[in-house]
Amino acid sequence: MTSPNNLPAEVSSFVGREQQLAELRRLLHRSRLITLTGPGGAGKTRLALRLAGEVMDHYPDGVRLVELAPVTDSRLLEQTVATAFGAREQRRHTIVEVLLQTLATSRTLLVLDGCEHLVESCADLVGRMLQACPRLTVIVTSREPLGLTGEVIWRTPSLTVPPAGDGDRPELLMQSEAVRLFVERARLSRPGLELDSSSSPAVAQICARLEGIPLAIELAAGLARVLTFEDILVRLRDRFRLLTGGSRTALPRHQTLRAAVDWSYGLLSPVEKQLLMELSVFAGGFDLTAAEAVAGSDSVEASDVLPLLSRLVDKSLVVAEPGAAQQTRYRMLDTIREYSYEKLHEGDEGEIRRRHSHHFLDFCKRGHAELRARNQLDWLNRFTEEEGNIRLAMEWSLVEEPEVALRLVGTMDRYWVMRGHLAEAIDWLDRALETGASNPEPKADAFLARSRMRWIQGDYDGSGRDAESGAQIAETLGPSVALFSATTLRGVLSTGRGDWNTAARLHETAFQIAWQLRDPWWVGSSLNNLGLIALERGDYEVARSRLEQALDGFRQAGDRFTTALCQDSLARIYIKLQNEEAARRCFQEALVVSAQFRDAVNVSVELEGLAEMELAVNKPERALTLLGAAKVLRAPTGAELQPEWKTDVDAGLAAARSKLPRAVADAAWKKGSSMTMDEALRFATGAPPAKPAADGNGDLPLTAREKQVALLIAEGMTNPEIAARLRMADRTADAHVEHIRNKLGLRTRSQIAVWAHERLGTA
Repeated sequence: MTSPNNLPAEVSSFVGREQQLAELRRLLHRSRLITLTGPGGAGKTRLALRLAGEVMDHYPDGVRLVELAPVTDSRLLEQTVATAFGAREQRRHTIVEVLLQTLATSRTLLVLDGCEHLVESCADLVGRMLQACPRLTVIVTSREPLGLTGEVIWRTPSLTVPPAGDGDRPELLMQSEAVRLFVERARLSRPGLELDSSSSPAVAQICARLEGIPLAIELAAGLARVLTFEDILVRLRDRFRLLTGGSRTALPRHQTLRAAVDWSYGLLSPVEKQLLMELSVFAGGFDLTAAEAVAGSDSVEASDVLPLLSRLVDKSLVVAEPGAAQQTRYRMLDTIREYSYEKLHEGDEGEIRRRHSHHFLDFCKRGHAELRARNQLDWLNRFTEEEGNIRLAMEWSLVEEPEVALRLVGTMDRYWVMRGHLAEAIDWLDRALETGASNPEPKADAFLARSRMRWIQGDYDGSGRDAESGAQIAETLGPSVALFSATTLRGVLSTGRGDWNTAARLHETAFQIAWQLRDPWWVGSSLNNLGLIALERGDYEVARSRLEQALDGFRQAGDRFTTALCQDSLARIYIKLQNEEAARRCFQEALVVSAQFRDAVNVSVELEGLAEMELAVNKPERALTLLGAAKVLRAPTGAELQPEWKTDVDAGLAAARSKLPRAVADAAWKKGSSMTMDEALRFATGAPPAKPAADGNGDLPLTAREKQVALLIAEGMTNPEIAARLRMADRTADAHVEHIRNKLGLRTRSQIAVWAHERLGTA
């Protein structure tokens, strides 16, 4: 027998959310108040109604939906809720007293929909109802939590969107909830619609651009009756003008995307609106320090940012989630950001962007030094997180403050090298040097950074011109990092041209400069280069001594990235000294570190060095496999093998092939050419093959905290249970689970559980 209820009948299909519904059902067994939060159009109401319908039989005294959007006066709230339960006014009793008496012993479910504009009144009423009615359960939808004790806050996620690269595979696209919703709604006006290889890329991009927001997806799908998918995608550049025309029976704020966001924006205080507008200048998210640096007006001061930002998070306009180096990171959905940016007064924008670019200049200055220190991997990840903001700062500064742009590009060189972003680096450096900014120190840094990129690409002529330009400026500055870099680059270029005498002289000069700077990293860099000079001359013991000293310098600085490069060089010296065990150890240690940095350039160099050693101990088949893997890994980076190593690699390749039958040699090369970086690492180090992940993709790393969360999922815990176990906020647990799904490419908690059992063992 169906419980009495006033839930509306569904007039369109409900798509996806299976896992979320299952978890919400479990939560209802242990909590009497669940609030579904999220931005406008996230699907809170539809999810709450489906949940209420699924659990209806557990509430024999009825399920009641109260829609609060039409209630604009908080004084009418109590009467509206009482009316839904059939409670009527009585003499000598208030309407609330009658309501509480009516529900005192009833096992009832109340769905309170759209509380954000009456949040304080709703909190007061719901608190009284739960206290007086022990068998009552309440589901709330609101863009802001009620803030009651015992309230489970459930952040309604967007629908899943297709991974990048699946756009031309229709059969995979339909695994995405957003795509399924789009197709089903588009079929209402185009019956029989099926995705094919020609239409699926546009649909994938539409759903990704709309970030899986159900309201936006439905509005876009409704346009399929008058526009092609490609037309819809192109016109999404102005999403607020395009996405109109929702159902006439829907609430006004659900009829257009702009109306949905207008509703949330209208509920903000003036200072909250001001901060939201200022935060719209960020690209790809921001941390608290960045928000405090950029915010600044008569109404918002830096000290106000944290409490205001917390309120914007509570109102579902900003999302807080774990970031790199265990820092909280904030972001806005693109829809909210674009809306807020429209509201930003043009007169304020220039000053806000200036503060934005100056903050990221300071960030890059500090990061440039940290990328040579002990926390370099954390900082590398932080740079990656901030790439969008740094690019935005460089773009604005190139036009408005060229001197700032010149300083920015000069501090980015190590990051670009470590990530292998050579072509992008050269483009930014070209543009900055063309502005005419003339400050000598940053100009020298920019020339030398471009010289380094061109050297890695194998453009020795271009690199040489930039090195000379940088050297001319650096020589006017006296002993400095710029002068050291210029001298070192000229020495390295001389090595590439085969002029070892000039290279030796320049590296000796660089060593003297480094010694004056009294920095172990620069001293180590010079010793590394001088050791390679000794290697070329056949002075192997001298080379070994210098490389071991260099290694000590890099370790003292905490630079694991450069330590790996130095170990590769040292391993080659051990080969000459016929110390196979030491050479293998150095190569393998270098490989593990370089792989941790996802550094394809240096991994390929180290694989080639290891191949040379395998050939030296008469293992040509392994050598060919390693060389094949190295070639494939290097190819996408645009980096070229340095001439001084290329001769040895080519000779080793020819020697290995000559020792094997052609079929065996070809098979070994093919095997290496098909390896991923991690497969090549396991082959090179002799590690056993990795167990396959649930979806075949287990190479993406999780943080230590994410591994803990994955193991607890494998134990069958819900997000709130995980939050309680690890003593974190519920929303933080939600964010961790979303990160795990994204990193591993998994869709369900069961897939995460399987992955955790196979790859992580037990908690």
